[in-house]
Amino acid sequence: MSSVVALPGAASAADRIGPRFFGVDLSISPTAVWPAFNPGVVRSATAWSSIERSPGVYDWSGLDAKVATAEKNSARPLLVIEGTPRFHATGAGEPTYASPPRLRAYRNFVRALVQRYRARVDYQVWNEANVSNFFTGTPAHMAQMTARLGRAADQFAPKATVAAPSFPLRGEPQYFKAWFKDYWTQRVQGRAVHRFFDVANLSAYPMPRERPEDGLELTRWTRSTVTRLGFTGPVWATEINYGANGLKPTPRIRSGLQAAYVVRTYVLHAAMGADRVYWWRWENHQTVNTQLQDGSGNLTSAGKAYGVGQDWLLRTKPKGCNIARGLYSCVFKARGGVVRHVYWQRAGKQRTVAAPAGATTRTNAKGVARNIKPGSRFRVGASPVMIETVRAR
Repeated sequence: MSSVVALPGAASAADRIGPRFFGVDLSISPTAVWPAFNPGVVRSATAWSSIERSPGVYDWSGLDAKVATAEKNSARPLLVIEGTPRFHATGAGEPTYASPPRLRAYRNFVRALVQRYRARVDYQVWNEANVSNFFTGTPAHMAQMTARLGRAADQFAPKATVAAPSFPLRGEPQYFKAWFKDYWTQRVQGRAVHRFFDVANLSAYPMPRERPEDGLELTRWTRSTVTRLGFTGPVWATEINYGANGLKPTPRIRSGLQAAYVVRTYVLHAAMGADRVYWWRWENHQTVNTQLQDGSGNLTSAGKAYGVGQDWLLRTKPKGCNIARGLYSCVFKARGGVVRHVYWQRAGKQRTVAAPAGATTRTNAKGVARNIKPGSRFRVGASPVMIETVRAR
């Protein structure tokens, strides 16, 4: 049996999992249905070009409504800046949404943004900086932008969290990872770029046919890489889902497997000491295979499983995972002598497992609980099963 080690430099396994571990990407509007599983944090695109529609003139009404809606639902918003106004674009060719902005214009915008919302929200420098759909500039230019947001936050909202740009890191050749490393080795006025933000983050999408365990490896790679560069702060997976193949439509997988993937994602990242995970996304999208709602705000099996995972993990202490021939077993210590053991099989046929000592209940990814006795045999497949045990007094 081999043990899964924790992420180096990550949150201590002694830390209890709090509500802000559970995030979701969503558009946020006053009329949209809010997720019934009540995420502790939400991540939402903040299109600069829709706020500054003429030079130096800002319309905050739409963003004001987004922030108010998040606060009404007790979720802390992460505002993700993207979308350069055409009149602030630099670089060769026709100005686009992805053009690198003039640094003075970006500085003016982020200063106005941070002065308006202060520490009511957190801020992300840019979205997926190594993807040409979102940014066509250089790592050096992005580092300069990072410094400007970091300085604005230091001045006007020192209690707010500043997140680095996000980066997808999957696949071959290693273009995405090379861009990431180039950015992370930048210096601005003699200071390492990571001195200007509080959190590293990534888009943890694995390759189209890969599973949650593969997505976790991207988070582990990120933590290992930034630790070597001297960064010891949190790492957030600010986007994760499965089946993504660029902008191409992706076939859905069966609903039970969608639910399994959601629970496995949060269990794995929690057990490994990751700091926060935002599911992409609340709204349906054709480019991923797992959907949380039906398009009208009603939870799918995967959406219900998100809440089940919250129930299993919230306020527990992760105690790590073991793997034996593809069978995962992750342990979380709750209060009052309660321990939760989560089992699943990565792939292949189901396995038979014996309930551990002190076992009282068995709960599936649908949230259905049944009594179970210690030593009882049960079957484990791709969908996680949680066995709750109680220490004898």
